[in-house]
Amino acid sequence: MPYNNTPITPSKEATGSVSLPLARVKKIINVDPDIAQCSNNAAFLITLATELFLQHLVEQAFNQVKGEHAVKARRNVQYRDVANAVSRVENLEFLTDVVPKTTTFKQAKQRQ
Repeated sequence: MPYNNTPITPSKEATGSVSLPLARVKKIINVDPDIAQCSNNAAFLITLATELFLQHLVEQAFNQVKGEHAVKARRNVQYRDVANAVSRVENLEFLTDVVPKTTTFKQAKQRQ
């Protein structure tokens, strides 16, 4: 089955709706034992902030793709692009433990 690769263009204006499923975000919030209750407005804002963060992360990763001087230009963002963005963009450095750069098995074995 082919993947749906059509991009969703982010809206420039506040529309009052989000692209991520709000019910799923509420379920994730309710899993946290530190949070007793979460209002619908707070869940909406968390969902909106998550979308904005993901948009920024993907834009920075795409800038890594555009910055490569490859012979063949790519349109797809790969894991290595996200890892490069995390390591090179200052405000994404907090993700270095979550999104490490890829290494070969040989390099990982030599580190041990």
